[in-house]
Amino acid sequence: MTKESSQGQYSIQLASKISGVGIHTIRAWEKRYQAVVPQRSHNGRREYSDDDIDKLTLLSELCTLGHTIGKIAGLPRSELRVLLEKLGKKANSVTSGDELSLVKEPVNTTQSLQNLYLALECYKLDVISHEISKLKLLLNPRDFALDIISPLLTKVGMAVHEGKLNISQEHALSAILKFHIGHLLYNNQTSKSTKNARIVISAPEGDFHEFGILMGALLCRHYNVPYFYLGPNLPLESLIDAVHSLEVNTILLGSTIAPETKPIGFVNTYINSVLRKLPKVKLIVGGNSHVDKTLLTGSGQFVESMADFDKYLKAL
Repeated sequence: MTKESSQGQYSIQLASKISGVGIHTIRAWEKRYQAVVPQRSHNGRREYSDDDIDKLTLLSELCTLGHTIGKIAGLPRSELRVLLEKLGKKANSVTSGDELSLVKEPVNTTQSLQNLYLALECYKLDVISHEISKLKLLLNPRDFALDIISPLLTKVGMAVHEGKLNISQEHALSAILKFHIGHLLYNNQTSKSTKNARIVISAPEGDFHEFGILMGALLCRHYNVPYFYLGPNLPLESLIDAVHSLEVNTILLGSTIAPETKPIGFVNTYINSVLRKLPKVKLIVGGNSHVDKTLLTGSGQFVESMADFDKYLKAL
């Protein structure tokens, strides 16, 4: 994440994104328990240090595992790490380039997927969020994306199509998954990458489907490939401006649909324009058959699935 100053002063919005703790929760923890005591800027705004964010992250992980915030908020970070280690975790400073990581434990993904689906059937959204919280700690970003998110979304999508689940259940699951994926992506590693690629991740204007590119970002994170996640529905000129400003050399463009609000062939026109205006940038397109793969020669490449993109990143 980009710091707001060289001294590591972060706004509450950035502190929330990096630590994964909600803004309202941070304020409550400050007011009730003095869990952290941020400095104040000249205009009275909170400014969080690296140590503050590190402690918020530790507290969040411990609360996820069942600790009560009132009993641990006043503990120093060294004692919080000891508590995590007693629970089988290896705790490192998030802001120093590492993150909280589990000692490897086997995960029965088949059983986990079944549990998540059954919970969704019963609208037990708190159970789903808790299970996802555990899985994102137990699994690395790659396995979380390929073994949990992708098959779960496929199963739920089919169930909605067959009338076994309804749209509200699908939307509820999507909201929970986006929250937890965002936690992983914004709680980003700062260790220096040895990879040559710097990737912008987005979807064309008119395409609002997001999970494909979110999973692509998780894979980049897993392989320590620098990435900039720009989200779906990105106009062409905005994409080009971002590529120049961020000095990237690769674009991952997720194209899952042919936008209904756009002319036939819009996506192919979009791709052709990217290739023409950014001839030195590699364009990787993942999606469905409406993409004209013959356009992707030279500096372009089509990937059929997340597994193919995974192989591409692994080979870098």
